Amino acid sequence: MTGLNCKEWLRNWRLVLVIAGKLHLTKYPIPVPPKQVIIKSSCDKHNFLVDESEKIRDLMLLTIDPEFRKDFESLGPYELIQSVEERFQKPIEEERARIFKRLAECKLKEGSSIDSHVLRIEAYIGELYKLGYSMSQEMSVNILLASLTSEYDMLIQMYRKENQKRAFMEMRPLLTLYESLLDRHSSNGSATSGLSPVKRHSKKRSRSSGHVLN
Repeated sequence: MTGLNCKEWLRNWRLVLVIAGKLHLTKYPIPVPPKQVIIKSSCDKHNFLVDESEKIRDLMLLTIDPEFRKDFESLGPYELIQSVEERFQKPIEEERARIFKRLAECKLKEGSSIDSHVLRIEAYIGELYKLGYSMSQEMSVNILLASLTSEYDMLIQMYRKENQKRAFMEMRPLLTLYESLLDRHSSNGSATSGLSPVKRHSKKRSRSSGHVLN
């Protein structure tokens, strides 16, 4: 567990513990030793639970990155899971939600460079990937298309009609080409093949030479 993959780590451990019949050891803290031992069987049961809990805890520690391991060494399985969720999972989920919100609000502004816009959306998708969320190509393309202005409607309709399945970065040259056709159509003031008359914004576009995230 490195922090970013804590959700998967927790899910895998819970599955392993269910199969091993040990999930109950993560549902409550290691019990405090009884102050007075009246019945030997009670003492034996307590020692057994402590023993099993420590074994599970030690195995869990082995799967945690050494950078974080020392912070959890004194905890039992229950406290360890609670601490991992509090320290890693909640902040990551909050950051993902923040980026998703920004991604949903990211719309192409009239007159802006389509190239810069694609790179901006790609950067948000890259941030989500770093936080452990891998977005499918289809979903990323759909988000990109939904962020475009109405002047791209014809291209989107053709894309849907032909049921094209392109990777996200394959959309970049396609959209850039379409943008250049729109610009040419706007500057010529005449109908361009395959394009309906659309009023183009006069604002000068700024081309981006940014690097693409992997």
